[in-house]
Amino acid sequence: MLEGFIGGLIVAWLLSLFGVDHMVLEVCQTFTEVQLTTSFYYIGFALIGLIGGAFKK
Repeated sequence: MLEGFIGGLIVAWLLSLFGVDHMVLEVCQTFTEVQLTTSFYYIGFALIGLIGGAFKK
């Protein structure tokens, strides 16, 4: 599971190099009134990786 968590963070970091983080936050911002930051972006990808790692084995 930890590998999935770290993998999700690495994927999020790589995508942020191409500006995907801003696009994801802009899309998610339309569904909520809470101000979203890049922390939300990284935690979201880490949790997706964690869940994927849990179901992998």
